[in-house]
Amino acid sequence: MQTYITREQDYALRITSALAALKPNEQLSVNELSKHLYISKSFAARIVHKLTKHGILSTTQGKFGGVSLNKNPGKLSLFEVLDTIGFKTKFNQCLDDRFHCVFSNKCLFHSFFDEEEKKLHDRLKEKMISDFVLK
Repeated sequence: MQTYITREQDYALRITSALAALKPNEQLSVNELSKHLYISKSFAARIVHKLTKHGILSTTQGKFGGVSLNKNPGKLSLFEVLDTIGFKTKFNQCLDDRFHCVFSNKCLFHSFFDEEEKKLHDRLKEKMISDFVLK
């Protein structure tokens, strides 16, 4: 089965949401994140590394170190998190710039799929991580 959102992207959203729920100056270790979200520690560490590399998370080393959200959760969109983890969803192969379609000038499906893809991206850009924080 093909999915729009990979397991890694889903966990990235869950990690950022969990960290957004923390109080200011509070952190969670990768071990705590992995236990809390039922993710293997190595998978959580890989996702944390990618999100940190792109400035979404910050990490502190040492005995009292951990991971925290580096961006305002009210300004961090789902799209930004997904894009950082490699979100490259296309509704149809014909929407990929590298694909040449013999029907391109007269295809009614192409414009429909293009519009729907843009709607999805716009919706993901509208929704912020703060909208998904458990209270």
